Amino acid sequence: MHTFDPEVELEKLNIPIQYLPLQDVLAAWDAERGKVYCSLGLHPIQKRCALTHELAHVTLEHQRCAYGDDNVTTIASITQEREAEMWAACKLISVVQLATARESGLQPAALARELGVTSRMYRARLLAERRDERRWLGAELTSSVS
Repeated sequence: MHTFDPEVELEKLNIPIQYLPLQDVLAAWDAERGKVYCSLGLHPIQKRCALTHELAHVTLEHQRCAYGDDNVTTIASITQEREAEMWAACKLISVVQLATARESGLQPAALARELGVTSRMYRARLLAERRDERRWLGAELTSSVS
C-alpha cells in the first residue's frame, strides 16, 4: 500500500490541481497563480510521482518553472529540478520500503512497480540514499576525530 498521496497534501495546502493536455511535461507548478497543472490521462503511478514532484517545488518554495519559460534551462532550474526529484523520491519511498525492496532481489523496474513509483523516481531515491549515507558517514568521521 502506498501511504503518501500528493493530491491530499496539495489539498491541505489549498493548492488546486488543474488537469489539461500538457505538451512535453507530466505536470508543472505555477507559483504566480498558485496552482499545479497536471497532464490528462496519466497512469496512476506517473500521476502520483509527477504531483509529488510538483509538491516538492511548492514545499521548497521554488518560484520559477522551466515549463512556463519556454523550457529555458539554467543551472538554477536544473538544480531545482534535481532537488525536487530527490525530495519527491524520499516522500514516496521510505527508508524502510527502500531497504525491504533492495533485499527482495527484484530487478529495478519490478521494484519501482512494487513501490508504486516510476523507474526514474526509484533511481532518484537510490541517489538520495547514497547522498544521505555520505552525509551521515561524514558526520560520523568528523565526530570520531575530535
